[in-house]
Amino acid sequence: METRLHQLPPCILEQFHFLNDLKYPVLIRQHLGNWIKDSLHNAPTYTNNMQSMYELDAAKFFTALVNEVDQVSANLPNKRKCLLCRSAIMLRDQNFQNLTQLYLSLLHQIQPNCEKGCKTEYTIAQTSSDGQQTDVLYGLQQLQVMERNNWKETHQLIQECEHLVQRQDHVQRLSNQRSHNKRIQWYSLRQSCLVDAFKKTIRKAEEVLNLVYNKYIFEWQKSQMFPEVRLTNAYSLDEIQTWYESLAAIMWNTKDQIHLTMKSQLREHVSQEINSDLWKVMKDVMNFIKLLLHKAFIVENQPPQVMKMNTRFCATVRLLIDNALIMKIGNPKVTVSIISESQAQQIQSTNAAADCSSGEIENNIANLQYQLSNKFLANFSNMRLKKINRGSRKINKRVVDEKFALLFQSSFTLEQEELTVTVWTLSLPAVVIVHVNQEQLAWATIIWDNLFAKADRKLFEVPNLIPWNRLVEAISRTFSARVGRSLTDENMQYMYRKAYRDKLSFSVSNDQMISFAQFCKNTTSECIYTFWEWVYAALKIIRDHLQILWVDNTIIGFIHKSTAEKYLAKCVPGTFLLRFTDSVLGGISIAWVHESNNGQKQILHIQPFTAKDLVVRPLANRICDLGELMYLYPNIPKQEAFGRYTTSVIQKPRSKHYIPAEMRTVLIFAPTGNQISSTPNAEQSPSASSYDTFSNEYVLTNLDEIYKFETENVDMFSVQNYWEQQ
Repeated sequence: METRLHQLPPCILEQFHFLNDLKYPVLIRQHLGNWIKDSLHNAPTYTNNMQSMYELDAAKFFTALVNEVDQVSANLPNKRKCLLCRSAIMLRDQNFQNLTQLYLSLLHQIQPNCEKGCKTEYTIAQTSSDGQQTDVLYGLQQLQVMERNNWKETHQLIQECEHLVQRQDHVQRLSNQRSHNKRIQWYSLRQSCLVDAFKKTIRKAEEVLNLVYNKYIFEWQKSQMFPEVRLTNAYSLDEIQTWYESLAAIMWNTKDQIHLTMKSQLREHVSQEINSDLWKVMKDVMNFIKLLLHKAFIVENQPPQVMKMNTRFCATVRLLIDNALIMKIGNPKVTVSIISESQAQQIQSTNAAADCSSGEIENNIANLQYQLSNKFLANFSNMRLKKINRGSRKINKRVVDEKFALLFQSSFTLEQEELTVTVWTLSLPAVVIVHVNQEQLAWATIIWDNLFAKADRKLFEVPNLIPWNRLVEAISRTFSARVGRSLTDENMQYMYRKAYRDKLSFSVSNDQMISFAQFCKNTTSECIYTFWEWVYAALKIIRDHLQILWVDNTIIGFIHKSTAEKYLAKCVPGTFLLRFTDSVLGGISIAWVHESNNGQKQILHIQPFTAKDLVVRPLANRICDLGELMYLYPNIPKQEAFGRYTTSVIQKPRSKHYIPAEMRTVLIFAPTGNQISSTPNAEQSPSASSYDTFSNEYVLTNLDEIYKFETENVDMFSVQNYWEQQ
């Protein structure tokens, strides 16, 4: 390490002359050498000349360096201890103008492969890589300047205090006494100005902390609500942690400055007002540190927002602090409880966690532990909700309308500071269900809440009316996140038609509102299910059976039957498209151009396939089974669109004496006209009577139910034989 230090440029090496002082050669050089190497070996490096980040790292590094010297000096004799403490202060004073240059030079020596293009000059007004000024970085740089000025003023006051104490015993003549009194007045005035500077530093730090928490932490939490959203101005949690670390370092230094100022007062000329102000700002700093730690306690990995009873789930909380504070904290215990909406509101109003619970969670204790990735985490990997206590049901409120949250809390003591800190944080709101049938309604509550959650809202209140455009955009993002492709403009127009039971002939204005009841509660005489039930059923069948086809844009899906017929009317016979039917939840139908024996073209619709049907035989196989279907709209050959998605579903024979058979989809046309036929030995499907009033629908069934017969070969039954048996 010493060899590397001596390789530094002379102008930089000169600033480390104190390490070679004969008064303390071996102990300090050996200790600081190893400490510097360990501290900088894994120090972060940045691209794009992020001088603002290097400036923050440099400030933290030299603060830690001074603290390390202080710790070493604690075990030395008094004289040497004084020399070391003074050396630490001199190091800070002599280098406060070029800390970044010194830090980068050391960093390049320890990490030769770090970015060589880093400049050593910097300015206060830094900009982010996208060209926009970063408000947090600018605020932190202002705080650094304020902190350095406070250090400089503090040390000058200490020197002035020592000078006045020494002169006190030598003041003899009246003229000297007057001069001495004037210096005491000047000293008191500078003390008062320094106290004001401390207050301004604390206020500025509070502004930056509120900005980080209310804007950037909230935006990061929004990305947890909608993982598919990529906000252009969103920062990662690792970047946000550097801001917390910088705030902590600046305020820790401010605390030390206040402490030194309190110790450097003249005994005979102590100002009670200044002394009281110093104690007040010291209390403000300690309260700020407690608030900083509280707001640095974050749920990094959220528990599920739809939580099923007696189902295992996991979560992770993180404390956004650096190694210096971690060493003082240790590995405190974190506990988890589930609380109701009213309990969450009470905690929010008092800003203090309470011993409250609305249920019982298994495996709800973990310890905060430091990870090699520079993260201080508590992992809950095997929690289970065993019991839930629901509140009194309000009028028109369902079980799935009730929201809960997980409360994470911990308490620890900073021993050297004799400061006890309690931190807590809440998860995103969750709906607790007992049966999977409640899942779709629970997600309606969650999507509505996530969409309109505000940083300053009363937990977990949301408006009853929201703009339609924002809701449909959220649904589109949900499709993108869950099944890989968002909705088209045409899809969203059709959804408007479903939600409002109205034909859309114009673009929707931003003031067009939709209520929560319209979204997921109201039904009509024409439709026995809600708008959200219809959307969720389509989303579910895509996720479980049609995702590849959906991503590949082979499914139009959300299009009205009359619109589909209009598209197909101009196409050649055999052209078809896929759409979600209005009459069957989660049903997908095939509309195609059929040419009758007399050459007349008709638009026919095959009876919808549901998830139960697609488990038996995938949709791509069914389409390839049907010779009547030749071109995917507008003119894509069927094999080109679906051939690569077909799978072999040959059933194994029950014994070696049987020949295996494969089920095929066959259209059954009535022998006369365009009458509707039904599957043998099966009840009439509810889809046979369409709820759609815009046009008639021809419903054709398939022969999937043939597997009920004890046959070894599907070819034993032909369509002709089937009609002869009726």
